[in-house]
Amino acid sequence: MEIVREIWDAFERGGFPAERFADDAEWHTASDMPDSEVCRGPAEIQRMLADGWENVVDPGLRVEELIDAGARVLVRWRGWGTGRGSGIQIDWREAHLYELREGVVVTVREYRTWDEALGAAGLLE
Repeated sequence: MEIVREIWDAFERGGFPAERFADDAEWHTASDMPDSEVCRGPAEIQRMLADGWENVVDPGLRVEELIDAGARVLVRWRGWGTGRGSGIQIDWREAHLYELREGVVVTVREYRTWDEALGAAGLLE
């Protein structure tokens, strides 16, 4: 769980800790997105994350909850900012499920709701 906390500390500062991701890591974007994709490797993951924020001015994000699920970690987070073209304030919440092996992230899956992530981790009762 500490590794995922370190990753999010970097994310919150606008960084990307590539060394915390396996060379063959996969990041699965939320399946309900029109451009849903699987990014492979730290460089492609970093590009996808940067692309997602390029239309946001004064972006921010913060972890709201972390749950240790053995070799996996659930993260509930909140993001915010201002639309670059629209000037509209945006605020959203998502959840991620991180799978780790030998101290690095091998898979990340995005979910729109906390309940979806809990269900995917087998923690929803």
